Amino acid sequence: MTDATSLAGTHRRTAERFAQFRRRLFEVVPVDVIEREVDRQLPKLSPIPGAEIRRVTPTQPAGWRELLPKSHWRAVEGFLARGDHGYLATIDGTFAGRIWVSRVSHRDPWSGFHIRLAPDEAYTYAMLVEVPYRRLGVAAAVVAAMLSDLREERTAKRVYGWVDSRNRESQALLRIVFGFTQVQTVKRLHLPRLGWQVPGSDKPRFGPVSRVGHHSEAIRP
Repeated sequence: MTDATSLAGTHRRTAERFAQFRRRLFEVVPVDVIEREVDRQLPKLSPIPGAEIRRVTPTQPAGWRELLPKSHWRAVEGFLARGDHGYLATIDGTFAGRIWVSRVSHRDPWSGFHIRLAPDEAYTYAMLVEVPYRRLGVAAAVVAAMLSDLREERTAKRVYGWVDSRNRESQALLRIVFGFTQVQTVKRLHLPRLGWQVPGSDKPRFGPVSRVGHHSEAIRP
C-alpha cells in the first residue's frame, strides 16, 4: 500500500467518524404531516394478553407517576398543564407505551413544529413503545384508544400527526392500519432532546405546521 493510498484511507475514515458524530449532534430530517377524519371506522385489533390502557387527563391525573420512569415526569407535567390527554399502556403492570393528544395550538418542543389547530381539530404526538413490547401491537392499541375517545367526544373532526419519512414501521401503522393521509411535508432539525422546524420547508405553505392553518379557523399559537 502506498503512502498516498494509506493517507486517503485515513482521511475517509476520519470523514466517516465526523459524519457520524455530526448526526448524533444534529440532523435534518424529512417529515410527513398526516391527518385522519375522526369519525372513520376503527380497525379491529387483536387483544394483547395482560395489557391495560390508562387515560390520563388534567382532571384525572392520579397514578401516572407510579407507571412512568422519573425521566418522563417533567414532560408529562407540561402536557397536563397545557390540557392534553395521555394514554399509557401497561402489560402485566409494567409500562409498555404511550401516546398524547392536544386540542390547542402550541409549539412541539421535540419536533420544533408550531402546531396550529382549529377548534374542531386535534394533534397527536409523543407516541412511544418500550423496546421489549414493540412487536406486540402496543402502538396500535394506544392509537386506537386515542382515536376512539376523540370519536366518542364528538368535538374534533380531524386529528393530525407527523412521522419521519424514513420510519417505515410508523408509516405503515398510521397510514395502512389507521388510514392517515399526507397533508404536508416539512423538514425538522433534530437536536438531542430538542427540535427545530426548518424555515420555508413546509409544503404546501398552509397546513397545521404553517403560518396559515390548513383550515381558515386555525388559531395561531
